[in-house]
Amino acid sequence: MGCHVTIVTGKGERYEFELHDADLAGMDARKAQEWLGQEFEAAGCVPTNPVGKLLLADKILCLAKTQKDAAYAEPTPWVMSFVRASAAAIGRAVLTIDLGNHSLGY
Repeated sequence: MGCHVTIVTGKGERYEFELHDADLAGMDARKAQEWLGQEFEAAGCVPTNPVGKLLLADKILCLAKTQKDAAYAEPTPWVMSFVRASAAAIGRAVLTIDLGNHSLGY
């Protein structure tokens, strides 16, 4: 199953990514969550939950905010890996990462 991913920046700019089955091949939900977890730690992100529980949505949103808007306009290899991992981890046909509202929609 492919996935249409939209990233909405804090300024309201929208960046669309269309992933097909071939783009997601070899990336199951477990591998995707591992990748997101490793990148979350490498980026020095901090859990937003005061109890310390780290949700998948928090990882995706925090990692998305580590990139400048220009990285989405002309996607870097990291951005493409991030979009791929986010889509595989969520496992839905549509995913919206809204940085302005700090929310995911699917």
